Amino acid sequence: MTVTTSNVRHVLFRLAEPARLPDALVGTLRDEVVTAGWMRASGILHDVRICVLGGSGVRTVSGAVQVISLEGSVGLSQGDVSCGLRAVLARETETGLETIAGEIVDARVGALEVLVAAFDDVSATRQAGVAAVWLLDGAVQRAAAAEPAAPAPAAAPPAPAPVAAPVPPPPAPSEPEPQRPAVPKPSPTFSAGAIPPRPVRPQKEEEEHIYPDAGDVVEHFAFGRCEVVKSDGDRLHLRLGKDGRIKEIALEMLKVTPLAPVEGATGRHFKLDRKL
Repeated sequence: MTVTTSNVRHVLFRLAEPARLPDALVGTLRDEVVTAGWMRASGILHDVRICVLGGSGVRTVSGAVQVISLEGSVGLSQGDVSCGLRAVLARETETGLETIAGEIVDARVGALEVLVAAFDDVSATRQAGVAAVWLLDGAVQRAAAAEPAAPAPAAAPPAPAPVAAPVPPPPAPSEPEPQRPAVPKPSPTFSAGAIPPRPVRPQKEEEEHIYPDAGDVVEHFAFGRCEVVKSDGDRLHLRLGKDGRIKEIALEMLKVTPLAPVEGATGRHFKLDRKL
């Protein structure tokens, strides 16, 4: 699997007590609408449950440990955001420095700094691979929407040739008059309509924006069917259908598409997809 991406968005945040892994990390990724990317972090964790490769089940490490390295891929699994938590941990014991490596199952956060590289033009999925280690199993480059070409301005009509001022005829012979200095001929002039007006570029009509409102039903690409609890035109508060939690999302990165009404529902029905 090889995918090249050129649209990378970096998300930097910090987790603190009483947050827990992986729920706090995955919740932030949902709020930032990160569905494909890579996560790196370091800090302090407490009471870590970790699955060591080749070990017997899940091991519990009590007390505080330093996170030397914590990273993993970000993708979708069964329609929800999923993130790997492969870690190298260290702590001081009575026998000296102990180092532990494996996949974190659960941990209490002391302080954790997180950097996520979000690949907004890629769609990725994750599933359990070799030795039950979760890995990316598919990634697809999203096609960019083609921008309509701007209409070429109409060619300006050619300017008419300048009209020369008429030359007055010579005076009729009469009594000799003193010689007068020659009058210079007037410069050629252009008619008033010689220079055409500047062509007017057609103005693009603004698209009418339709936003979900409180009481409407939306189909979110990551959360599934949700009920809109609150809307201010820029952000939505959604009640997730699977567990009733309230999530706040931004509409800036989403494409809103009206759908047919849901049977039994009083509000409107929309589909929320990522903007390409």
